[in-house]
Amino acid sequence: MLFQELPNDRAVLPLLLYIQERLGFWGDRTTRVRYPVAFVAFWITVAVPKLTTDYSDVESFISMAELAFVGNVFCGGMALWSVYDAFRQFIEQVIRLTKYLNRDHHPLQTVPEQLLQFNRLVHRHINRYCFFILIFIIFYLVAPVITSFGVYFQSLWQSYLLANGTVRTWNISQEVPCRQFSLHMEQDFYGLQYQTNILHYTLYIAVIVPMMFVTACTVHMKVLIIASSVRYAEMLLHVVMLKVDNLHRMPNQKSIREELHDIIHVHQRTLNCITLLVQALRPILMIQLVFCVFIWCLMMLFFTIADKLSVAFFNLAILFVVITIETFSACYFGTRLSTQAVELSKSVYGCGWPAMDRDIQQGLRMVLHRTQSPVGIQAGKFCFVDVELFQNMVNKSYSFFIVLKDAF
Repeated sequence: MLFQELPNDRAVLPLLLYIQERLGFWGDRTTRVRYPVAFVAFWITVAVPKLTTDYSDVESFISMAELAFVGNVFCGGMALWSVYDAFRQFIEQVIRLTKYLNRDHHPLQTVPEQLLQFNRLVHRHINRYCFFILIFIIFYLVAPVITSFGVYFQSLWQSYLLANGTVRTWNISQEVPCRQFSLHMEQDFYGLQYQTNILHYTLYIAVIVPMMFVTACTVHMKVLIIASSVRYAEMLLHVVMLKVDNLHRMPNQKSIREELHDIIHVHQRTLNCITLLVQALRPILMIQLVFCVFIWCLMMLFFTIADKLSVAFFNLAILFVVITIETFSACYFGTRLSTQAVELSKSVYGCGWPAMDRDIQQGLRMVLHRTQSPVGIQAGKFCFVDVELFQNMVNKSYSFFIVLKDAF
């Protein structure tokens, strides 16, 4: 499924569901056990070691920012895992609605073709996103390991040269003199001397690299879920708008009445799908927004007090970019969904209803009344997630950062 052509043009987000199933967010109970196991592993391998480690002032900022980032990923993942029923109902409702729209002898033949093109487009974009992100994930995971083993073998070679030409016994468990290995995260790990001991370091990366891979897959899976599902809801609203725009092209009043009845039916089912989607995304987005402000402040404070470029600096810079993209993408697609709902309202009002019969006008009034309710994804039950909210978050985060900077 991954990096392959779409096997069925009428399938609804098959690649997204495939990725979710591999991570334990979709499928039967046996399959969905995977993610709770990963959540427990997060506490054992990341949370507990970080919370029990003594840090210097600079390292504490690095550690807390990393912990907040990974905590945001896994807490958001557990929130998504817990609302499985709502998201499953959303997918099932969308599947039924697209089957209805793809039926034979559809009044507007461009609608089935639009849906097929959209399915292929989403599948292609998810594949491209996964390809490029996988490259960055591999680089992020492998680069510190290659650097560390390079340091180790370089130290062995230097030790050999310092032996005045005599053969020296190489002890694989010896500590690296005056060198430290590159780490994925700043923390102690149950007493292991993994910064200088190659055996301890090997044991450490055998545990932490799979953990970081699951973390990276989860964070980008969340991005894909929000972007793809919201785009699908937007597409359904766009289909309703196409049907409304086609009303005045109907050959007679009878055809208009039949099409209007179909519009009312499709619009209501689309709103039901959006309601389920909003219900599924509310806890995820709430966690995302709260953690994002906290992570931004910590990372910007570290960038300010850091006196030199280091591996930790670049690691945090990558995490900063990822959390920003994750938050902005949710706000961007939320804005698109709200904008499409407004465009539908304008389309209903401008469809030429004054020249239509009274009963048709009353039907259009029903559709217009439904379009007056605001449509969009929400964080909890407090606010709509859109670009304007993102701008406010950036402004408030900068204000918090200024206060923290003055304090330190």
